[in-house]
Amino acid sequence: PTELARWRAYADRLAELTRHRPALSAAPMIDFVGPLFALAQRRGASGAAAEENRAALLVLTLYANRRSLAVLLPQARGWPEPRPLSLTLNSRTDTPLHFLTSAAIAAEAGGPLADTVGLYKEASDAQGGSGFSFNDLAADRAGTRFGLLLVRSAGRMQQLLAGSLAERDLMPEVEDLPEGLSAPDFARRFDRVGTPEYERLIREIDARIDRCRVYAAFGSRS
Repeated sequence: PTELARWRAYADRLAELTRHRPALSAAPMIDFVGPLFALAQRRGASGAAAEENRAALLVLTLYANRRSLAVLLPQARGWPEPRPLSLTLNSRTDTPLHFLTSAAIAAEAGGPLADTVGLYKEASDAQGGSGFSFNDLAADRAGTRFGLLLVRSAGRMQQLLAGSLAERDLMPEVEDLPEGLSAPDFARRFDRVGTPEYERLIREIDARIDRCRVYAAFGSRS
C-alpha cells in the first residue's frame, strides 16, 4: 500500500504537469524533473527519500518511453493519464530515453549493469542500426550517474533538483562527439571497445558529466 501511494502521487503530479500542453508536442524533460523531485522532497521528509526518488524516476521513465504505469501496476488502469508529449533533452527526443532508462536501471540494479546495457545498445546499433553513438552513450552515462545519486545521496539530490534547474545541470554538451558509426567505421577509428583511444573518449565524456552542476556537488565519478 505504501508503494502504491507513492506511485499514485507522482502519476497524479505528472498528469497535472502535462494537462495544459498540446498533445504530442515537444517538451523539455527538465520541466518535469524539478516539480516531480520537489514533490519527492516533501514526501521524503519523513525519512524515505530514496524510495520516493525511485518512484518519481520510474514514473517519469515509463512516461518518456510511452509506457503506461499499468504495465507494471494493474491498479494504475483507473488513474488519470498524463497527456502524451515528446520529451527532449539537448534538443533531441532520443536523449531523454537514454538518460532516464539508464537512470532507472542504475537506481534499481546499480551502475555497472546500466553502463553495460547502454554500451550493448550502441554496439547493437553499429550492426546495421542507427550506428554507434557516443552522444547516446554520454546520455547513458549521465543517466547512470543521476540514478545512482538519487539513491546514494537521496536527500541532497532532492534539494538540488527541487531548486532552479537547467538542462546543462544534468547533461553536458555532447554534440561534437562521434555518432552514426557503423561497425567498420568504429573499428577503423577505435579498433574495439577498451582500446586507449576509446577509453580516452570515455574519460572525456565522464569529465564533462562531472562538470555539470548537480554532479559537481558530489565530486568525480567513481
